Amino acid sequence: MDRFPDTASAEETRGLIVEEAMRLFAHYGYSKTNISDIARACGMSAGNLYRYFRNKQAIGIAVVARFFDAVDRCVAEQTDPAASAEARIRFVITESVMHTVRELRQAPKIVELSEMICEIEDGMAFIAGHTERCRARLELLVAEGVAAGEFRVDDPARAARALQMGTKFFRLPFAIARHGLDRIEDDLALALDLLCAGLREGGGKAAHGGGSVRRP
Repeated sequence: MDRFPDTASAEETRGLIVEEAMRLFAHYGYSKTNISDIARACGMSAGNLYRYFRNKQAIGIAVVARFFDAVDRCVAEQTDPAASAEARIRFVITESVMHTVRELRQAPKIVELSEMICEIEDGMAFIAGHTERCRARLELLVAEGVAAGEFRVDDPARAARALQMGTKFFRLPFAIARHGLDRIEDDLALALDLLCAGLREGGGKAAHGGGSVRRP
């Protein structure tokens, strides 16, 4: 019954499982796809599939990991290294978000994956790791902008965190799906206008300013 019982490596078999799971999740949704469906699509028994993934949640995380890897490769290949730091920051954030928008237009049911990821401990740990890697890339871009005289920022790490927090809404598939996909790019541009203005004008400093707005 197994499609590649002898010749396929464990990595190749895991890749097949993730590929078929991605297709089924996109068509039927995560909640309506079970382990038996995925195993059948792979031409293997459900028992054999459990040799590679301990449960459906683990498969879902692997599907999301493959999606993130594809986005990261696409962004890296298309980013112009000669562009300004601000232009690269805008492109990296915008293209990452729009990649998700395009996927949601083609397969709206994949939004269930993001909901599942946010509900389980392993999923949140995976997202935390990916977020940290993205933050490190933004920190490097901010530091390059400071060195080039584009930005007036004392702490690039703090500024990178602000960029992430200021655009967090746009990185949540279930949030942007409800917001309206046609509005996302324009609304993200507005948020980036404010965030990048802060970098140019000296935002992201360690000290909080502005004083108190409480009535005496």
